[in-house]
Amino acid sequence: MLFDKNKHLRISEFQAVVLAGYGSSNRYLESLYPVAEDDNVPKALLPVGNKPIISYTLDWLEKAGVHDAIVLIQASGNAPQKLSAYLARGYTGNLHCTVVSVPEDSGTADALRSVSDKIDKDFIVVPCDLLTELNPRELLDLHRVRNPTVTALFYAPSTSEANADDLLPYVGIDPTRQALVYKAARADDEDFSIRMSLLHKFARVQVHTDLQDAHLYIFKKWVLDMVVDKENISSISEDLIPMLVKCQYQKKLVDRESVDTYAAKAPNLLATALSLSTTLSDVTDDDLSAFDPMQPHFKSPVTTHVYVYRGGFCGRGNTIASYSELNRHATKQGASVMRVPQSAEVAPKTQVGNDSIIGEYTKIDERSSVKKSCVGAHCVIGKNVKVANSVIMDHVVIGDNAKVDGCVICNNAKVLEKSSLKDCEVAGEYIVEKESQIKGEKLVAFREAIE
Repeated sequence: MLFDKNKHLRISEFQAVVLAGYGSSNRYLESLYPVAEDDNVPKALLPVGNKPIISYTLDWLEKAGVHDAIVLIQASGNAPQKLSAYLARGYTGNLHCTVVSVPEDSGTADALRSVSDKIDKDFIVVPCDLLTELNPRELLDLHRVRNPTVTALFYAPSTSEANADDLLPYVGIDPTRQALVYKAARADDEDFSIRMSLLHKFARVQVHTDLQDAHLYIFKKWVLDMVVDKENISSISEDLIPMLVKCQYQKKLVDRESVDTYAAKAPNLLATALSLSTTLSDVTDDDLSAFDPMQPHFKSPVTTHVYVYRGGFCGRGNTIASYSELNRHATKQGASVMRVPQSAEVAPKTQVGNDSIIGEYTKIDERSSVKKSCVGAHCVIGKNVKVANSVIMDHVVIGDNAKVDGCVICNNAKVLEKSSLKDCEVAGEYIVEKESQIKGEKLVAFREAIE
């Protein structure tokens, strides 16, 4: 963090770019359908522990010493307006946020390109759905010391996230410098291979199959300059990161893309400081790592650093299962949250577990129970209702003798009397008829299903 003595204002070392909702424009391919829909709330405002999911990201950035964030959201329906309204009136932090809408078919790198005129320093890219116990200053301090072109965060996922349909990627790391040197998607029917040029440059590579990419990156400003000029770079994770990783050991790629030219625009403050040292050895660790017997005169302008986080919780809410996992973490026993606010009306014979929370002005009638669940604000829950392992959003009505287990029920939905739902997602304003017995379905209105 820097200080401008003339203006007496704190000047952040980094800017932040928050990706507040990306995915396929085809709703049937959207992994959070029908939870993150126009009839409910945009992805960034999905409740986790009865707080918008983006609030955790913004709090993390504020702890990192960041003061300004550009929040990018795809222009779908009224999602940008809802997000802007929350940041203007509901967000209580001190981070200054600017919401920018981008076309629905924009990739993450395309979105960066569209706001390049608003970024004038090194920047952090982070998704809105990332929750982590990692102290941001640990990550930033290592980035400062290593001074790489890009720092990427990887983490050991929870059991539910690791058991998802998609296999975790191959992640190759040079253990001597914690450099990211290889990343590839895994498939059951594909062989694993590494180029010889990589092994000539990085003699030791540890390949991991138990790490997930958090999609949190810290970039040098010159990387954005390169993205602006190269419109073939559409995605950060699928185009930009692989390119930077390969530039570490592929001289032809560096020459073809003129990477040296972009990197030369940025002053290397660390190199300048080291050049003034009176005790620095003539042969530095950087020189040793740069030597390549096949290309002895090639020293790449690109370096990477990967931070592997295994010491606590880290996860993303980009699927229904992982979103539910975030809620379970936010409301676990011992978490410092308000379990039952004074405005809530909970009948004396109703049980609310110490692993659950109830929202403001919610009413729960007699002989009901809530276990391992988040119940939103202004909900009405009848008599003898059983709620377990579920996320119940705002203004939901659940009738007498209903059972809800492993479900996500969106805003203004109704579950009528004696219904039983197991592992279901209920769209906003949907009505579950009396005595329904439903398991493992996405419940949406017919008008949505035919669109």
